[in-house]
Amino acid sequence: MIRRTLLFPLTSLGLVAVLVLLLVGSNLYTFHRLTDESPIAELQFRKTGAQQYEASIAYGDFCHAEKYLLHGGQWRLDAQFLKWHPWANLLGFDSMYRIERLGGRYPDVQDENARQHLSYQLYDEGSIDLPAILHGYGGRFSPVDTLYGSSVYDDMQEGFLFRVYRAQSGLLVRKSALVDVTSPGTGLTIEINKACGAQPGWFRRLQGVVAKIL
Repeated sequence: MIRRTLLFPLTSLGLVAVLVLLLVGSNLYTFHRLTDESPIAELQFRKTGAQQYEASIAYGDFCHAEKYLLHGGQWRLDAQFLKWHPWANLLGFDSMYRIERLGGRYPDVQDENARQHLSYQLYDEGSIDLPAILHGYGGRFSPVDTLYGSSVYDDMQEGFLFRVYRAQSGLLVRKSALVDVTSPGTGLTIEINKACGAQPGWFRRLQGVVAKIL
């Protein structure tokens, strides 16, 4: 009788300890996923006139760069994000995104309202908008938290590579100076982009299959 009385508290204590470990582990796992970053676009700029630049942007599979004419002193990249509920993050769902628009931007508000603008759509409207469909389902068991837009901008500068990253909360950008291989003593720097030719994720593959069917 005494042994059973002692065994019950020990078993309860063990279950509590396991539960605490699971909660801590899930919390750390969520923190890891929420702080995860992935590059989604790379941009370079060449000045072609007064407040006019040729923008080179690589995204998607990063294998082919597209060139656009932009006006202003800054560039801006817009994307749409589908954010999941925390329990869906625990199951391995990362925030989904779609790059939507690239355009120029003026630092001065008066120039922004008065001077020339150019913007470009970077996605195909003919494909099925699965994020919007998922967001439209507002049932109790829907894994979707919200669908929202996110933008990032920076100065258009020659001699720099601007790399845009996707995070769980939106977009962020980091820039690094390009190496001039023609200058003496710089050597040869070759950056291997492992993202080039990478297979798209399951959601994008599903989106492509549905679009072909319809």
